[in-house]
Amino acid sequence: MGMVTGFKAQSPWRVPVPALSIVRRIMISNTGNLSKALPKSVRHHNRAILLRLLYPDVSMTRADLARASGLTRVAISDIVAELLGEHLLVEVGYSKSTGPGKRGRLLRINPDGRSILALDLSTPYVFRGAVLNLTGQVVAREEIPLTADGKVPLDLVGELTDSLMQRATHPIMGIGVSSPGIVSAEGVVDDATNLGWVQTDLRGYLHEKTGLEVTVNNDANNEVLAEQQFGSGQSDLLLVHLGDGVGAGLLVSGELVTGCNRAAGEIGHVVVDPTGPQCRCGKRGCLESLISVPKLTAAMDRDPDNLASILRRAGELMGRVLTMSAGLMDIPRVAVLGDSRVVNRIFLSAMEKTMNDALATDFRRPLVVDRSALGEDAALLGACSTVVADLIEPDGTV
Repeated sequence: MGMVTGFKAQSPWRVPVPALSIVRRIMISNTGNLSKALPKSVRHHNRAILLRLLYPDVSMTRADLARASGLTRVAISDIVAELLGEHLLVEVGYSKSTGPGKRGRLLRINPDGRSILALDLSTPYVFRGAVLNLTGQVVAREEIPLTADGKVPLDLVGELTDSLMQRATHPIMGIGVSSPGIVSAEGVVDDATNLGWVQTDLRGYLHEKTGLEVTVNNDANNEVLAEQQFGSGQSDLLLVHLGDGVGAGLLVSGELVTGCNRAAGEIGHVVVDPTGPQCRCGKRGCLESLISVPKLTAAMDRDPDNLASILRRAGELMGRVLTMSAGLMDIPRVAVLGDSRVVNRIFLSAMEKTMNDALATDFRRPLVVDRSALGEDAALLGACSTVVADLIEPDGTV
């Protein structure tokens, strides 16, 4: 995963961490390429190999690392000493004895060796941020309410970042941002209708302000990365987020699909009913003008006796919109994030039935549509994962 442009200490939900994280999976699939690093980047390259083998919670001895990486024991000893000195690794006891000889000391990533700042700018009416450790545990939170109409000033993002920096108790590895809208590979928010941003250099602004490395990514893209690393661990997955708008993130064979314009998953402003209501983007009948959370909750408030039918119709519409994409990419699961008043059993069942009725074949297993277990912190967790992944690439440093 290249540069993408880009947990409260006690959370009410617990995130299952799969045995094979996205960072370790990338390491395993690309180890052959890593071995061809140029001499000037060998040290950073070798550090990255070791960190990827251990991330997020694997314990290995120096001998294990040498066997798994193909590096010499002398090289491993040198790099491990460096990483221990930087508090990125810790020793956690001894390996089990498998015969005569000295037991090796086990090494692990030090979760508190660095802090990561994560910003979620996609939540209605508020900017949310958190300080996380290297394995995604939230250690502090901050929020700034949005009260202004029209274009949201970047100063609010800066204010939130300043507050988080003051809460960090360990060296800060970098800043990860989940932004609504279309985000370029350089961290420029090309278009975020909800925030009034057009060609807004969010990465440049934060880097100049803090001097830190910054990754900026679309919120749904970050959320699907979080679902893979901290949730189900699936490598083929479509994640849909219903909020003020409607967006999606797509993983195919473990790779994030962004598209040639980095607009993959921007389904909220796709017209699904040309005779539908006016959308804030100027078109009529966009998907989010029909089934965004505010639209659906308003409809349910007006007609409380027909809640089930309103949600069922919305689930059927979402299912019809996504069926072609799921069939084209052979996606086995769609995870949905959003307000539980909308993203509930009625909505999800209608969506799943609609998609399976259209996709059913003798050779295809039924597609599963369910609610993501990551909750409201999905975008923060995804921002954290992009910082970790980007900053241990072999051409960078941690």
